[in-house]
Amino acid sequence: MKLAINNHSIKAISVVLPKNPRTYEEELNFVNLSENKFKILQQNSGIFNHFISDKNTYASDLASKALEELLNQNLIKKDEIDVLIFASFTPDFLAPACSSLVHKNLKLANHTLCFDISVFCWGFLQGLLRAFLLLDHLNIKKVVLLCASVKSKKINPKDKITFLNTSDSASAILIEKTNTKQKAFYSQNIFSEFALEETLPLKAFNENGNDFMKTDGNLFFSFIMEKFPIFFEDFFSYFKQKKQEIDYFLFQNANSFVRDKLFYTLKLKNNFDDSLKEYGNTLINKLVLDLICLQKQLERGGGIRICA
Repeated sequence: MKLAINNHSIKAISVVLPKNPRTYEEELNFVNLSENKFKILQQNSGIFNHFISDKNTYASDLASKALEELLNQNLIKKDEIDVLIFASFTPDFLAPACSSLVHKNLKLANHTLCFDISVFCWGFLQGLLRAFLLLDHLNIKKVVLLCASVKSKKINPKDKITFLNTSDSASAILIEKTNTKQKAFYSQNIFSEFALEETLPLKAFNENGNDFMKTDGNLFFSFIMEKFPIFFEDFFSYFKQKKQEIDYFLFQNANSFVRDKLFYTLKLKNNFDDSLKEYGNTLINKLVLDLICLQKQLERGGGIRICA
């Protein structure tokens, strides 16, 4: 479905990254790679750093720290949070919900509505859509979207490439109501025929599931290169938007190889050095960190148009 919705304002972003508990030498020993092979992997992936949680740190812990920073900076007060949305595919538990855990950790106001959504790397955009729709309600003025991922706990230790490219992270995005008449555009296509093919299921209630997370990289890459250009052109055509009027294109991508191939296939100029090199494949927070990197890159003043 393609939606034209009322635009609202992202006022502040806080991101928390855990410290890598291993030294460089310990990491090489852990994945059993030579230093030369490790550097080749870094060059091919475009990722030079990653951040993994210790054994006692989970999604709600990172998210609580991210929101706590917004509170400490006086960017929002506890009783001003009308809605708390928690987006993750690595929740601490099936129950209680992560939003409830954050609410408890930070002693938030009783009137705050709490919602959890189970989403993968597109979670930021889905959460943003829900926040925008909620802000159209008369009584909702401020929404905090929390995005968290602790994928490192679900990676098979033998999967060296995935482990070295993945980062755990959490973000808190403050979104406020605006009365401007500007529209935001959202579109999504679902290809459910690939369910349980591209990714093996995590072991939850399903006893046939796998304890680890494993992705079919070849299927993912071929699918994106075939389907996304059609989706991309249809998006701009439907909303009568001109691609040349967009200042920056931000793409969810696992590594620099996928990113560069995508730009080439879409015939776009890559005019932005994204967050991969500095932070690793941060999945649900990839686009959030891209926005932070973009902010650092731009001069103050003047509006820009971004397509994510």
